[in-house]
Amino acid sequence: MKKRFRHVLTFFLLKPFFRLFFKLRYNHSAERFKPQKDLKGPYLILANHVMDVDPFLVALSVKGPVFYVASDMIFSIRFWSYFLKKLVSPIPKTKYRSDTETIRDIIRMVRSGGNIGVFPEGNATFSGELMEIPGAIAKLVKFLKVPVLFYTIEGGYLTNPRWGKGVRKGKMRGRVKRVMTQDEYASLSVQELNRVIEEELTVDEYEYATTRNLHFRGKKRAEHLESAFFMCPSCGRYETLYSEKHTVYCSECGFQARYTTQGTFDAVKGDMPYARTPAWYEAQKESLKRYVANADGELFADEEERVLHVERSIRKTFIGEATIRLFADKVRFEFDDRSEEWPIMHIDAAVQQRNKLILYNQNEAKTYYLLNREKRNALKYVLTIEALQKKER
Repeated sequence: MKKRFRHVLTFFLLKPFFRLFFKLRYNHSAERFKPQKDLKGPYLILANHVMDVDPFLVALSVKGPVFYVASDMIFSIRFWSYFLKKLVSPIPKTKYRSDTETIRDIIRMVRSGGNIGVFPEGNATFSGELMEIPGAIAKLVKFLKVPVLFYTIEGGYLTNPRWGKGVRKGKMRGRVKRVMTQDEYASLSVQELNRVIEEELTVDEYEYATTRNLHFRGKKRAEHLESAFFMCPSCGRYETLYSEKHTVYCSECGFQARYTTQGTFDAVKGDMPYARTPAWYEAQKESLKRYVANADGELFADEEERVLHVERSIRKTFIGEATIRLFADKVRFEFDDRSEEWPIMHIDAAVQQRNKLILYNQNEAKTYYLLNREKRNALKYVLTIEALQKKER
């Protein structure tokens, strides 16, 4: 995998179009990176992750093409997979490839002069805050020995939150926040460098909005918020929330809160102890820890899940509808003619886009992709499985 002329040409031709498109759609501005004369590329670009289109936003600031280390599941999205592979050649990081293969592809690209783009969180944020960053990112930095560009996208979460539907028109920007040379990070330990990465990629969306008096206006600001938040902030019950236009409700206690144009909550009825989504999200995770501490029996379940088997991260095959049940020690899939049980400790779980659940069985190297016609919450499975696994370690 190398940088080729078609990659350079693609980025050169498409950048003006994308710059205009994102300005019109998101009111986004990309600050062009102008390196000092003694700074030589290629670069490793590390960026915070807020939206699906982040790779395009980052590329607008940097001269030449950027080759991103991409999650396996983008290769199973028909149109986008073809487009991405042909034009920008993402470096796959999949369950079906070893880390060694991915590193080898990165090295080849760097040696051919290609810039590497990585979103260390691996997933766009649900809360607006930086998600957990694995220590392997710091190891990659020290291994490549190239300058690191820390890139931040500000206003993206308030413009297009992962849980939401539609765009809230405000203002967002992308920029290289800091450049770090090999001389600067060579003496740092992996732990120290990881802390630097977290600090440099942290974005306070609310400070960005309030200090500039920005408002993010949309027709249905709160709708689909229950895709990220399944715990009522007033009564603490699970799976009782629903949303309509700018307001979120609880069907059990009657709680109501309005989601404002600055991404905060105003209580309409009942208590709203969390003015912003990050605090609510953390409280939800803490609640789950208590919930699973003495877990016994079924924790969560959803019916009429459309189950697709993902084959080598490329093709999805529909295998039937099932009820999915999460227990303290396993996940059970109940099809009409059979059932399957996967041990909790052997499952990797993730959410794609807003509400598509991905479960990977490490023992069987099998991936299921679950969809539901109802507005059920997929994130609760990911967070609960993580909490259960930490409990057992």
